[in-house]
Amino acid sequence: MSVAYAWQKYYEEAVRQTDFRKLPDYIARAEQAIELRLSDSPPPLTDSAELEAIGKTLAALAVLKAQMNALRA
Repeated sequence: MSVAYAWQKYYEEAVRQTDFRKLPDYIARAEQAIELRLSDSPPPLTDSAELEAIGKTLAALAVLKAQMNALRA
């Protein structure tokens, strides 16, 4: 994966995390980084590619959370 935006490194760290006990913290960091980016430049972002990337990343994080919760059940 290549990082085009600073917040993406936190997403990549979450995706690469293999210790499921640590995964919630990594997901939270990724979400916080995205929230911070959005607060720096309130929507609509001038870069529509970044806005699209944020949407896809938030969807992927939601799937990751669902998988994590399924493993806990």
